[in-house]
Amino acid sequence: MTIEVDTSVVRAGSEASGELASDVNRALGYFDSHIDTSQSWVAGALMDRLLSEHSSFAASVESGLLRSKALMLATQGALDNVAQRFDDTEHDAQVDVRSLFSDLDPTAATVPLDASTARQSLAFASPGGALVTPESSLADPAFAVVWDVINWPDYLSLSYWARQILNGVIQLVQPGWTGGQDVFEFLAQKISGDWDKVALAGSAFGHVGEFFEELAAALQNLAVDIFAAWTSGDGADRAGEYFAELVGAVAAQPEVYGDLETKYTNAAWAAFGACQAMLSALDALIDAVIAASMGASSVAEAIGALFTLGGLAPAAIVTAVVAAVEAFSAAWGVMMTATSTAIAAGAAIGSATTTIEFVPLPEA
Repeated sequence: MTIEVDTSVVRAGSEASGELASDVNRALGYFDSHIDTSQSWVAGALMDRLLSEHSSFAASVESGLLRSKALMLATQGALDNVAQRFDDTEHDAQVDVRSLFSDLDPTAATVPLDASTARQSLAFASPGGALVTPESSLADPAFAVVWDVINWPDYLSLSYWARQILNGVIQLVQPGWTGGQDVFEFLAQKISGDWDKVALAGSAFGHVGEFFEELAAALQNLAVDIFAAWTSGDGADRAGEYFAELVGAVAAQPEVYGDLETKYTNAAWAAFGACQAMLSALDALIDAVIAASMGASSVAEAIGALFTLGGLAPAAIVTAVVAAVEAFSAAWGVMMTATSTAIAAGAAIGSATTTIEFVPLPEA
C-alpha cells in the first residue's frame, strides 16, 4: 500500500512551526521587558518575604520558554525532513519517518492526534497576540477615584497638608532622591515594596499564561491540518503521538502562570495596604496630638465644646472648630488604618498561601 502524503501541506506545517518559534522568541523578549529576574527588584521587607523565590520563578519561566522555542524548532525540522523524504521517494510506502519524532512522554501511551481531532478556537491571529502591555489593578483610574473618595477627610487633616508641604519642599530641593514620587510613599515602600512593579509583573505572568494557551491551540490546529494530508502509516501514528504529547505539555503551562499572577497581584495589594496603613496611622497620630493639645480627646468632646462656648471670643470658637476637625480626622485615620491593615493582611495571606508548581516541558 502506498502512503499518500501531500508534502506541500507538511511543508506549510513546518513553516507554521517556525512562525510559532518566532512567537516564543517574542515571548522571551516580553519576559525580559516586563519581569526583572533579579531578586533586588522586589525590594522591601514585605516583598522579600512574600516573593522570596522570585529569582527561582523567573528562571523557571525563562527555561520553559527556551524549551518551548527548541520544541517548535525541532517540530519544524522534523516536518521538513518528512516532506523531503516523501518527495525524494515519490511517496514510496517504505519511507520510514518514525525516527524523526521523539516520544516526549515515554511513561504514557498517548492517543495520537489525527484529522478527526477537534480544532481549537483562537483568540488571536498568532499566540504572540496575547502578549499585550501589562496592566495594574492598583493603577486603575476607577479604583483611584474610589480610594480618594474614601480618604476625603485627608483634606481636613493638618498632618496631611503638612506632609504635602514637606514633600513639595523635598521635591524642590532634592528632586532626584525619590524620582518624583511622594517622599512618604517612597519611604513606606522601602518597608512594604514597590506595588506598581509587582502588580505589573503579575499581569505579565498572566499574559504569558494566555500565550501558552494560544500556543497549545495553534499546535493542535496545525497537527489537524497536517494529518488531513498524511493519513496513514506508522510514521503518521508516531507523529500524531508526538503532537498529542507536545500539545498536552504546552496546554499544562497556563495554570502555573495564573497562580503566579495571583501570587504577585496579592503581594502588590499587600504592599499597597501596608503603605496606606502606615501613612494613615501617622496622620491619625499627629491629628490626635493636635486635637488633644486643643483640649479635645474625642470627636464627641470636641463637638460638645462647640455648643458650650457661649460668649467666648471668636478665637476660642476657631480653636474649638479646629479641635473638632482634627479629632474627626484622627478617628477617620484610625478607621483607614484598620481598613488598610485588613487589605494588607488578607492580600499577604493570599499571596503566601498560593503555591507555585511548574510543569516541566520535555526536552526537544
